[in-house]
Amino acid sequence: MEERFEQKYSYQYGSVVRNLYEAEPISPRKYPQQNPQPQSIPQVRPNVDRVLALKLSLCGLFVFVCTFMYVHIYSTLATAQAELKTVKNQIRETRSTISYTQAHISEKLNLDYIRQRASRELGMAEPLPYQIVYVELPKQSYTLSSK
Repeated sequence: MEERFEQKYSYQYGSVVRNLYEAEPISPRKYPQQNPQPQSIPQVRPNVDRVLALKLSLCGLFVFVCTFMYVHIYSTLATAQAELKTVKNQIRETRSTISYTQAHISEKLNLDYIRQRASRELGMAEPLPYQIVYVELPKQSYTLSSK
């Protein structure tokens, strides 16, 4: 039985149990000791890692700055477009007001319209030549403006 145990059979494969009273105690395994090697002086590594880290940092900073500039320019452009739209609306409203005023003035100064309105609404008739009185004003009483 001991022969099987010494051949390193496990209990799973054999049904023999070792007799602890007769067998020699199991000694712990002895590992060969490694001879202490003299410590070598660490070699100076080139700064490749630092250079790579610096390059990556600069690339990241460049991307960040470019993105920031893009967002800033885009927001400035959007603000300018909104202001331009507001100015265009104001110009359109001003042109509309000007055209309305011109139409109103031309309507008020149209002599045919004045005669029709005077005859219909006010019951007036065309004045006879002797009813027209021409008034002459000296130049000092009015001002001429040239366009």
